[in-house]
Amino acid sequence: MLRTVLSAICAIEVLKPEALIAAAERIALENPDDCDRRSWVNPGARLEGLVVLAAMWRSDESYTTFKRFLGVVGLLALLFPRAYVNYGGALAYAEASEPEWKPWVYAGTRAVGFVYVCVALSELRGVSVTNTDD
Repeated sequence: MLRTVLSAICAIEVLKPEALIAAAERIALENPDDCDRRSWVNPGARLEGLVVLAAMWRSDESYTTFKRFLGVVGLLALLFPRAYVNYGGALAYAEASEPEWKPWVYAGTRAVGFVYVCVALSELRGVSVTNTDD
């Protein structure tokens, strides 16, 4: 199931990065109209989607490696959600922009980080936390 969900998100990220990012901004930002994305964000999102799709579907070994990498990313998000979100915002938005995150964003980042860590730990233990299409 993880592979299916992430594949759907990545397909949207590849085909319509602007729409996906705009939707995420409306959900996570108090001031989405006041934040100017840097010029590389949309092409970068498209590239990220392609890389993640390749990692998930190239081979079982690359998918295993991808899930372990998720654990590293998840650990950072779990332990340092404020720094994780603020650093991403600083990378994605022009210097004049000051994203105002909705109150739940840091807790949500921590929760997603926890899920990523669980996926990686499950992979390291050799136990699948998802169904057979992984």
